[in-house]
Amino acid sequence: MSERDDGMCEGPEGLEVDPATGYLPSPVPSDRRLWPGERPFTAFGHLGVDMLDLRVFDQDVWWVSRVGEPHRLGAMSEEYVENVIAFLVECAETYFVETQRRWFIQTMGDQLLFGEPGADVLAVAAGAPVWSDLDAITWLESTPLMRALRSRLAGRG
Repeated sequence: MSERDDGMCEGPEGLEVDPATGYLPSPVPSDRRLWPGERPFTAFGHLGVDMLDLRVFDQDVWWVSRVGEPHRLGAMSEEYVENVIAFLVECAETYFVETQRRWFIQTMGDQLLFGEPGADVLAVAAGAPVWSDLDAITWLESTPLMRALRSRLAGRG
C-alpha cells in the first residue's frame, strides 16, 4: 500500500484504502459487524500462506491466492479462473465442513456479542436451505464466489 498526497492510501489496483483501517471496504456482508480484534476479509493474506479465509465464499469480487495476493475476479484470465474452479471443486468437501464449523462459531459468537442471530440464521428462517440439506458440491456451486467464477467463464462477468 502506498500513501498519496491527499492522505488516502492505495491498495491493490490503485483502489482507495481507508487510512483509519488500512483496508479496502469489504464485500463480505458479515464484515459489517466484526468481532473485537477481527480483521475484515480485505486484510488479504492476514491468515498466512496456504490459509484460505473462508469469507472468500461469501462475496463475488475477489479471489485470494495461496500467498494472500488479491485478484479481482473480473481481471483474472480464463485459465486462472478455470484453475481456481478446479481447485475449489477438488477441495469442496474440506471447505464445506470448515464453512459449517465457521457458521456455527459465527452464530454463537454473534448471539453472545451482539444479542442477536447472524445473517445465516435469518436466511434459514426466511427459507434458505439448512446445512443438512446440502452436499459439498451443491453448497460450493451456490456460493457467490463460485457463481461469479462460473459466470466469468461464461463471458457474463
